[in-house]
Amino acid sequence: MEFDVRAERLSMFGIFGLILVWNILTDIFGFSIPSFTIILVLIVVFSAFRFKFEVSNEQLLYRLLFFKKTINTRKLSPGDISQITFVRQMWVKKAVMINVRNGRKIRLVELYPSTAFDYLTEFADKHEVELHKTRDYLRLEEKMDK
Repeated sequence: MEFDVRAERLSMFGIFGLILVWNILTDIFGFSIPSFTIILVLIVVFSAFRFKFEVSNEQLLYRLLFFKKTINTRKLSPGDISQITFVRQMWVKKAVMINVRNGRKIRLVELYPSTAFDYLTEFADKHEVELHKTRDYLRLEEKMDK
């Protein structure tokens, strides 16, 4: 099953970068059409990035898309995963950290639809991958079940 991932860090750095570029462009060009056009193009480029996460029977697939074209794909088999940790992001967001044996861990915040967390739990149980849920996550889970 395929899920959408919200690009929280990309949007945060994107906004900061746009403000920085806007200040530089207004110093060079003033408040003119070229500076406004460059900012609009950068907004379109930043908004074109998407992240997809797929849970299948035998592997996890994490993709980076640019205008619906795959740029980078990361396939994780159950042997590549050392632990899946469910954590709470801020107050009401669920997040997952997938620790990889050889490589960088993958952090997924706000998967849509939210049934992704159930699929990940089933995947971990089926392939005997270590699964950990923090106390904060368990409280959030109880709160959302009510």
